[in-house]
Amino acid sequence: MTNDSCITIIKHLNRIQGQIDALKGYLETERPCEDVAHLTRSILTSFASVRASIIEETLTKELQRRKLQPKEIERLHSVLTLYKS
Repeated sequence: MTNDSCITIIKHLNRIQGQIDALKGYLETERPCEDVAHLTRSILTSFASVRASIIEETLTKELQRRKLQPKEIERLHSVLTLYKS
């Protein structure tokens, strides 16, 4: 992975860690189940985004290594973007 990609992912993981810390606080203070459910959903969504970014970076590098035409890479990148949204 590129250094910029790693920095971005680490920042995202730090935000997720903050969400997890907040979730612990929710549980310790017996927040309503709805609040816990919303926060856990947010954590899952955030982690899925990190996972997708890592997969995208890995596949993009592999496609570039295989020397595909830029148009082919762009088409495949579009498909990845659809899965991320």
